[in-house]
Amino acid sequence: MDERGALGDLVRGVRGGHSQVLVLRGEAGCGKTALLMHLSEAAAGCRVAWATGVQSEMELAFAGLHSLCAPLLGRVKQLPQAQREALSTAFGMTVGPHRSGFSLGWQS
Repeated sequence: MDERGALGDLVRGVRGGHSQVLVLRGEAGCGKTALLMHLSEAAAGCRVAWATGVQSEMELAFAGLHSLCAPLLGRVKQLPQAQREALSTAFGMTVGPHRSGFSLGWQS
């Protein structure tokens, strides 16, 4: 299956009520941004969240999570309490105990 077909399947899954995640990796100039633009157009009406990984942030705890979730923090109160507290603590919004990595969905 070609890349656009795979993206179409992803959008159909979302529209069918299934949570979906897409990770694109590749060398500069290989067409990742063009595929993401195509996906955004195909997913009109869906919430699309973007994050870009940068090698210099690799050692920063929660850098990727922050990049992805910071625009959505206004909705943090809608999360279940355990995830709300874990996310708020990870982002320094509150002080709290260290929680298992599974509270935020990552493995340590």
